Amino acid sequence: MNHATPLRAPLVLVCLLLILAVLAIDGFAQSGDRLATGQGNTDYGAAVANLRELIADELQRAIISGVSVALVDDDRTILAEGFGMADEQRRVAANERTIYRVGSISKLFTALAAMQLAEQGKIDIDAPVRDILPDVSIHVPFEPIGPITLRQLMCHRSGMVRESPRGSYFDPTEPSSAETVASLAACALVNPPNTKTRYSNLGPTIVGETVARVAGTSFPEYQEKHVLGPLGMTQSAWLMNDRLHPHLATGYMRVADGKGGFFRIAAPRFELGTIGAGNLYSNVTDMARFAQMLLGRGRIAGRTIVRPETLDEMWTPQLTDEKNGFGLGFNVAQFAGHKTVQHMGAVYGFTSSLVVLPEARIAVVVLCNEDVAKGPVIRIANAALEQMLAAKLGKKPKDRPAPVSLDPEQLASLVGDYESPSYWAEIRVIEGRIEANVSGQKFSLAPIGPLAFEGSGQAGHRVPVRFVREGNRVVGFTAIDQTFTRVDENSPREVPKQWLGYLGSYGPDFIPLIVSQRNGRLYAMTENVADYRLTAVNRYVFKFPPGLYDDEFLVFHVDRDGKAHGVDLANIPLSRNESSATSNQHE
Repeated sequence: MNHATPLRAPLVLVCLLLILAVLAIDGFAQSGDRLATGQGNTDYGAAVANLRELIADELQRAIISGVSVALVDDDRTILAEGFGMADEQRRVAANERTIYRVGSISKLFTALAAMQLAEQGKIDIDAPVRDILPDVSIHVPFEPIGPITLRQLMCHRSGMVRESPRGSYFDPTEPSSAETVASLAACALVNPPNTKTRYSNLGPTIVGETVARVAGTSFPEYQEKHVLGPLGMTQSAWLMNDRLHPHLATGYMRVADGKGGFFRIAAPRFELGTIGAGNLYSNVTDMARFAQMLLGRGRIAGRTIVRPETLDEMWTPQLTDEKNGFGLGFNVAQFAGHKTVQHMGAVYGFTSSLVVLPEARIAVVVLCNEDVAKGPVIRIANAALEQMLAAKLGKKPKDRPAPVSLDPEQLASLVGDYESPSYWAEIRVIEGRIEANVSGQKFSLAPIGPLAFEGSGQAGHRVPVRFVREGNRVVGFTAIDQTFTRVDENSPREVPKQWLGYLGSYGPDFIPLIVSQRNGRLYAMTENVADYRLTAVNRYVFKFPPGLYDDEFLVFHVDRDGKAHGVDLANIPLSRNESSATSNQHE
């Protein structure tokens, strides 16, 4: 769903400015009054021109088809504009009014609502959640622990499962948020609270249910009355409606094909059971107003949405001594020496980013209609921030490492198969270039040193990659917080015979769980993101590595002939999909 974890999600947001101009590039959409002029002292003309050029280049790469961007300086929206196509088939251009699903950026609005009630003394975020929602139940397989609190849920330190049996990212039946939370009774905490940051879509969902219960209204109604309405976000909603639908972009997504590749479809649209975690619809114009409120320390157009001291708390990493990490809803990080408060989002057919620099008083919003498009979105957002900092503070972008040229022998020494605790990787030379395939996600590697590279692709932008040489042989590399080692050429290629019946596809056609084998190990493709390496606990139970379902389990349900007819993916039941194009590709 809404993912902010290494390959998907923990994600950044972007936008930029310009004077009125018409750019003759096919697929660009422009309208009359989206550039603020005559206010402030900063000239953003060159910054906007540079950003436009970069976005044109990004669209030429054809990873994304459409994107809308907003740039905010203090209380002004400097630029709100669309580029490319909101709908490829109907040839509808993206613009500043195009509606996108913003995914996990929704979590910021949910946390804000909870903190409004906390300011009023109606919620204690450190009190047991069950004091307010006594029907919330989840098994605790640990020694006696303290109660689960809203603070823990908002900063992902509760130990909560990522998804629930009902209302999960795999569930298109549109259960209510209450039904989604109730299904947790069949689950257990994955980790003891306060011991580990593990990203969960259930945490914000429970927070949203708490808001609704305390306010005595539905969560969308509370948001409309106390958050979206006061913010002037008239083109946003938690549930799709007739007013927004004509402006809704078509989302696109790649579906794993079971053969190591993907095919592209128009994404299905259904309302998520985890509404408070990722179901918000909006556009860059409205999201810019949200950013203005944040830069205004909780105020916009003379109205106080939340107190400054409340924002300070939300922007402070919680229950950890780390400088960066999750605050209350917000992901706290750094960009070019500046503190950022931000969040990315990814949900069926859409990727998004919101990045706010409170001290520099600038913000960027990037919304696009392509799933798992972290690379392009980060590229655009980072470029926008660099250009805005240069224009406003005279802070030039940091010099990029100069590219180097490697001879064929150097390139050949890197080629091979590798694996890490979470992923497999292939390094190949294609037409003189180094290309990497990491568990299904492809990256082009740009050399910046004999063993140093930057990897860019759909799933990441300028990801540092460092190869390790021992003697005359390259033995591995580091990337995405993982250490990869070269696979022994003599290692077994097939899994044990008793696991062969597990291979295949499970769950919906549009988001299959695909179990495959590689290097003598089982891998599971989840959420059309990446193959995750599975570790056997026993014959039928396998543990997930760091990633989307860190420390959770995949359980196979097997017939007498040894063939699995279904699985439980982290408590989510999925049946074998014999009709899927992916179902028998690995058998």
